[in-house]
Amino acid sequence: MRTDVLNTALVLTSAIGLAGTASALTVVPAQYVAGIVQAVDHRAGTLTVANGTYQVRNHGELDEVNPGDKVDVAFVTENGQRIAIAVTLD
Repeated sequence: MRTDVLNTALVLTSAIGLAGTASALTVVPAQYVAGIVQAVDHRAGTLTVANGTYQVRNHGELDEVNPGDKVDVAFVTENGQRIAIAVTLD
């Protein structure tokens, strides 16, 4: 996995972790998955990879992602939902 994705995930995970201590959010540290994109829903801002669906906060991250693309996804789990914090085309 590329270094810039890991660095972004680390910074965002730290920020989310700090924010999570001030609220009732349940946040799991960043995890990673690599795989082939099965589906992209631009309207909902979701990406399905490796039998898992990930919500992106910035829908623009999906502009160049298409089914069949190989991607690396760094994500956190917030209240049972997978939130992509970095999506990188491989």
